[in-house]
Amino acid sequence: MGEIILTTKSELADTLEQVLRKYDKEKADKQPTKTYTVNQIAKALGKAHSTIKRLIRAGVIKTTRDGLIPEWALNEYLNKNI
Repeated sequence: MGEIILTTKSELADTLEQVLRKYDKEKADKQPTKTYTVNQIAKALGKAHSTIKRLIRAGVIKTTRDGLIPEWALNEYLNKNI
């Protein structure tokens, strides 16, 4: 037989929010990630190629093993530097 659990509305809302965030993250992780070259990012941001390379070497902008910049890494950089 099932259990009866008593909770408050705010606890239930918090739990649902956590579950939905986890679901959204898992769904996003399964989506193919768009990637960009250093030149594409430099042009889009109005920066020099060497500036983007310096940010990559410093670990400010993450890249894939083949040197491409994933969309999530670009968003992470932009969100930190707004």
